Amino acid sequence: MAISRSWMLTLAITAAVILWMISGTVFSPEPQPTAVEPATPKPPKVRVQISEARPMTNHLTLQGQTLADRTVTVKAETHGVVKQTLVDKGAQVNTGDTLVKMAIDDRQARLLEARSLQMERKTEYLAVQSLKKSGYQAETELARAKAALDAAKASVRVAELELERTTIHAPITGIVDIRYVEVGDFVSRGDPVAALVDLDPIRVVAQVSERYLGRIKVDKSGEVRLLDGSTVPAQVTYVGSSASKSTRTFAVEMQIPNPDGLIIEGITAELHLPIAQIRAHNVPSSVLSLLDNGELSVKAVDANNQIIAYSVEVLGDSSDGIWLGGLPEKITLVVVGHEFVQPHQTVTPLFMDSPPLDESEPGKPKPGKKKPEKPEPGETLSSQSQPGQ
Repeated sequence: MAISRSWMLTLAITAAVILWMISGTVFSPEPQPTAVEPATPKPPKVRVQISEARPMTNHLTLQGQTLADRTVTVKAETHGVVKQTLVDKGAQVNTGDTLVKMAIDDRQARLLEARSLQMERKTEYLAVQSLKKSGYQAETELARAKAALDAAKASVRVAELELERTTIHAPITGIVDIRYVEVGDFVSRGDPVAALVDLDPIRVVAQVSERYLGRIKVDKSGEVRLLDGSTVPAQVTYVGSSASKSTRTFAVEMQIPNPDGLIIEGITAELHLPIAQIRAHNVPSSVLSLLDNGELSVKAVDANNQIIAYSVEVLGDSSDGIWLGGLPEKITLVVVGHEFVQPHQTVTPLFMDSPPLDESEPGKPKPGKKKPEKPEPGETLSSQSQPGQ
């Protein structure tokens, strides 16, 4: 069937339109976007303050415990039945106070017998001495009578001591820590009767490593911090000369007055000993941060307004901050915003008396949101050991 000329013309026009559309899509150049210059970010702002090194007395802090100056176990010097106890546990006694009385039994009678024998021997001795002067007695008889008299005197003294030992006295001033006997108990010679402790002065004993042993001397002044937080002046009275075989540490003792006996034996205490005077920076504890290797550090700004991170050592604390070592004599310390900047980064330092930071700047909490509180570096809920241990 022959195709009409009108259909031929329609197909030709359609093919031409299609070719025109294809050629415009493929060959026409795409529009190029206009280049925009990137905006240069502003250096972040941080708060800074000048920090200079100051003299600081470095203290060695040791954990120790209190000990009584003396502990005495009073023992019986003769045997017998306890007849009377004159003190109770916890009582304060002075030297010479009576603690216990024992039954006298036949000791008084033995003393009377010994004294009678002494008088007899003395009479015999005087008679032999008179006869010797008259020439009727030999020298040997006089010596024999003299020996018998001396033996009688010794027997009297023994009987007196036996009688005296039935009353047991306190050998020191202190507190009755233990009373071992009750009325009716039978005690033998050497049995314990009571234990006395002398708490004035009281000793505080701790252990120190050989690293610091050479810096601690007898009579060196320091202080002791007790469990209730009170601090008492103290003095070193003993430094060990041989190490403990188990810990390889040396004993150190300090002594503190305790006239009222309020400080008891066995409580925990801290010994603070000044061992050196050094120069250090006193800064807020909030400026501390951690380096990638885990070391403590602070950040400062150099002359080119770039951040420098200094590794530091905490030497101690005070009421207004912490003492740091390992820093130059003078630095421009970053105190606000140090968490948001990195070493070698350029910043805009603002001193503490400058206007407030903008909301967009590091370290400034956004309006309506309270910055969550977190413990400062080094703070824990438990008690902390001090540097130098």
